[in-house]
Amino acid sequence: MNKIALFGDSTCDLTPKMRKERDIDYVRMLVNWKDKDKKDHEIYASLDWEVLSPKQYYDLMREGSVIYTSQVTEQEFDEKFVPHLKKGEDILYIACSSALSASGSLAVRLAKDKYSKDYPNSRILVVDSLCSCMGQGSMILRAADLRDEGKSIDEIAAEIEKTRLCYNQIATVEDLSTLAKHGRVKAAKAFFGNIFGVKPLIISDGKGNNYAVEKAKGRRNALIRMAEIVKERVIKPENQICYVSHADAKPEDVELVVSKIKEIGFKDVVVGDLGPIISASCGPATFGVYYFGKEETRVGE
Repeated sequence: MNKIALFGDSTCDLTPKMRKERDIDYVRMLVNWKDKDKKDHEIYASLDWEVLSPKQYYDLMREGSVIYTSQVTEQEFDEKFVPHLKKGEDILYIACSSALSASGSLAVRLAKDKYSKDYPNSRILVVDSLCSCMGQGSMILRAADLRDEGKSIDEIAAEIEKTRLCYNQIATVEDLSTLAKHGRVKAAKAFFGNIFGVKPLIISDGKGNNYAVEKAKGRRNALIRMAEIVKERVIKPENQICYVSHADAKPEDVELVVSKIKEIGFKDVVVGDLGPIISASCGPATFGVYYFGKEETRVGE
């Protein structure tokens, strides 16, 4: 059985420490924007934040820059995948939801039309996570567990595909303007009125779209409601880690969310930065909570 190289992409939000400890890599997407002087910028959407710190990145949006994102390129796949293929390894790529990015479909095409011909003794499997952020990241960490247990690449892919809709997300934004500019959230138009202070509660639905399922009046109510939804849907919290991600939210908001989540009884609660791809579409101070729960069968209209 070939060694398995495990990959995510720029939406998986796994920290350098997580990736190093679990022998995980990722392929990078791109972000681009114009600064206040109208100069063009394009950089890799790096989970190591080499060019800009998370706060500098979020502040770009606060200063008025609209940040656009683009999928993983063929060149990036070549750079990251080929060294493993040359060593005779198999590759399992757990990709960002196909409803949000075409990166996974490009990897499938390259595997079929290019890599399988050049490296016939290696295999590449692509799993559509149907989510992003630490929902996707949690799947990859689970895949690493299964790899460490000696499971085959087919067994790992099968389990992830079987359980992927149980990796729940609940999120909210502070400002609706970034969502409106990017149009990435289904049912969001219902919130884009003149209703002051309305905040959407956003899930990753059964088809991998970000879908606004509820609304709350005011930031504090939205944050509290997030924790209530987690409590309603979580399965065996004592056996799992809950991940809380935010885009430079206020410390008091972080404290509120974490305290409410800890009351549910998770084995641990890990707080981290929301990555450069999703935060570009949702805006500064966005919150997301990621956990294993009831299968998400709702689909946005």
